[in-house]
Amino acid sequence: MTLFQRSLAIVEDFFRRTDSESILECRSADCLRDIRREVGAALDRLLVWERPELESHKGIPWPYEGLRERYRVFENHAKRPQDSFKQKQAMLFLALLPFPRQWRWLLQAERLCRDEGELKAFLADEVHKVSEKIEKKPQRTYKLRHFCQVVKGPVSAKEKGVLRIFSLPYLFVTRTRLLTHLSRRYVLYVEPPMGIVFRHAWWRYFSQLDDPCIMGVGSQEDISFLATQPGVMAIQLAHGDYMEENDWPKGAPADGQKRYDIVFNATYDDIPRKRHGLMLQLLQHRDLRNRTALFLGRGQPSNVEELQRQVAEVGLKPRVTVRSNLRRADVPAQLAQCKIGVHLSLYENGCRGIYEFIRSDLPCVIPSSMGGMNLALFNRRTGLAVPEKDLAQAISFTLENRAQFHPRQWFLNHSGSTNSSRKLNNILKEYFAKRGYEWHQDIVPLGSSGASRYVESSHYRQFRSEYEWLLGLFQSENNQRLTFSIE
Repeated sequence: MTLFQRSLAIVEDFFRRTDSESILECRSADCLRDIRREVGAALDRLLVWERPELESHKGIPWPYEGLRERYRVFENHAKRPQDSFKQKQAMLFLALLPFPRQWRWLLQAERLCRDEGELKAFLADEVHKVSEKIEKKPQRTYKLRHFCQVVKGPVSAKEKGVLRIFSLPYLFVTRTRLLTHLSRRYVLYVEPPMGIVFRHAWWRYFSQLDDPCIMGVGSQEDISFLATQPGVMAIQLAHGDYMEENDWPKGAPADGQKRYDIVFNATYDDIPRKRHGLMLQLLQHRDLRNRTALFLGRGQPSNVEELQRQVAEVGLKPRVTVRSNLRRADVPAQLAQCKIGVHLSLYENGCRGIYEFIRSDLPCVIPSSMGGMNLALFNRRTGLAVPEKDLAQAISFTLENRAQFHPRQWFLNHSGSTNSSRKLNNILKEYFAKRGYEWHQDIVPLGSSGASRYVESSHYRQFRSEYEWLLGLFQSENNQRLTFSIE
């Protein structure tokens, strides 16, 4: 039995036992704890690391659909005080697995069962993981505009501003009152840096604000999951959607020569998720054995050297060029030398690199199992999203029929900073109207590049007083030995 088959069997067995309602007949808290841990780990493997296999066997929505269909079994017991043991155990199933309303149940469990050993361990592990993320960051001082962005200020007493959170969202949940204070002044628009948001249950704190938090996610998978979580509003605009429209890059070949067939642009510091090894395998496929590839990305020298070693080991050195740590401004000139882009990551959230391919007029091929991507982005003009088994043929087809694709034209007409900012502005105006807030000023254009996401630097200066207010709030709520600054 493969690891995928074992993961599948664990979830299928859990569904069967739930259907027969025998799951809660066990009176051992330890036994039920072990079931939750085993099922949770299996779901994590299926929906993160085993996504291609899940897609080809059951389909990506299968685990979510199974949990939704069985939600009432646990809800019925969680609402019945007659049997306190079953009530508590049912609540823990709803709180610790990605059921509909999971975040609401977890917040309730925190209040009612906080001293329960299993929940206590979960909460301690969550705090540890968040603290570890912060501790691993090399800096101790953060500029506010490097992880959040005021895109609209409050003009009147009956109007709120809009605060975009695009990085380090866990900084906001380590300060218990910070989100509450922010929500009184702003509507929060957050873009989870990675897709499949069920994995990070600390997002639940964003779901209990004065106004529903708006979450920008790329995939229908995440849209559907968030739709079951009260207190949030999911929209399909995130990160790469706000790619700035720019002219043809400086440094591009004057003769328009394409020196590489394929470009693969992904960080070298997360190779398991980005799957550079799969790209090397595809280059050895009979349909691609004469094709050349350019690998781009940022990363530690040791990781770059490891990939170069792998390239040499499989005999691809004559056909593969590895470049690393280029300035962001220099990347478009490299893309202009390539025919198509390929991206193979297991999960993202509105991946900027894919939009960068399309902006540079490169049709793109991805596996349709990729989490965090809006698959509607791939069409007859932009490229192909296909099952993993069909990747080699899809790449070959796109190379041979490149002239039929027109990705940059599609990008300028349908995507990019101007179009996506306008879409978001319309969504926000409707949101404000429904909640009775005045609207005196539109949002400024959003970007997706660099540490600061302002398209025009003057917009940052425009909101200087808002950043001063934010700085005061962060300084008063700081409990992580971090410092914050405006400049």
